[in-house]
Amino acid sequence: MKLIISIVVIFIFFLTFLTELYLKKIGLGDPVRYDSSKLYGYSPKPNQKKSRLEGSLVTINNAGLRSKSSWDIKKKKIVFLGDSVTYGGSYIDDEKIFTHRVCDYLRDFICGNAGVNAHGVINIILRSKFDTRIQDSNVFVYLFPPGDFYREYANSQTAHFYLNNKRFFLPAITEAISYIFTKYDLNNFISKFNDTETKIQNDYKLIDYSIKILKEEIQSKIVDRKKVYVFITNEKSDKDYNNRINKYIKDNLSKKIENIIFLNDTLNHDKFFYDKSVHLNETGHERVANRIYNTIKKEIDN
Repeated sequence: MKLIISIVVIFIFFLTFLTELYLKKIGLGDPVRYDSSKLYGYSPKPNQKKSRLEGSLVTINNAGLRSKSSWDIKKKKIVFLGDSVTYGGSYIDDEKIFTHRVCDYLRDFICGNAGVNAHGVINIILRSKFDTRIQDSNVFVYLFPPGDFYREYANSQTAHFYLNNKRFFLPAITEAISYIFTKYDLNNFISKFNDTETKIQNDYKLIDYSIKILKEEIQSKIVDRKKVYVFITNEKSDKDYNNRINKYIKDNLSKKIENIIFLNDTLNHDKFFYDKSVHLNETGHERVANRIYNTIKKEIDN
């Protein structure tokens, strides 16, 4: 019996060791860490450099922005605000996301990426308004997929983000367990199982409110003598905003906000998307970078 127990223990230890090695190899074990904020939910902690999925580098500078450049450098600045589409994900290297590529073309500027996973328009506008670290930016570029306009406010308990710098034993396995336990939290099947009747009109009310606060923030930035640009990406399954709710968003943005730029003519092929939804692959990021550069280059050089 002792021999059997010893063999089982050795097998479990060996299996655990191999699992940890495998998960580290694919990029788990040292995730980007986040600070919580009562104002805009959460954002990456400053001064991080991580090697993530497939060896992609994710660098967070001293202002909590995804950028390889310090925000203290004495240059003109562009800040990009958005959700995970802007952030770029941990599967694409710093230098291949559109926010970096734009400043490859605009050498007189520093580009900072304030995109944050799971943020919607409400979070993004609150960060635009209240994050003191980015207010010295000369140019504010907002990029939203349609779904951001009816996404509710996301607080720091959203998803599986680490809110600390703790170093855990078997860190790659710990990260995987954290993700699984967050996604499949038992409370989702007990106290947080949601049987609230969905009311589509509430989505439209939230869209109207999101457009309203976006318009107000644009006007506020213009008063502060900032250059402001707003880009709307599309969905892989609805490239021309034909879905009823996406059409409502497009039509109302067009009516209420001047010079808004829709990217359906830019992102018009499946090959520009990383997944089945809205996230961009490297080619998609390059396309968006070119479009943004060609849109803003003449104005911001004046």
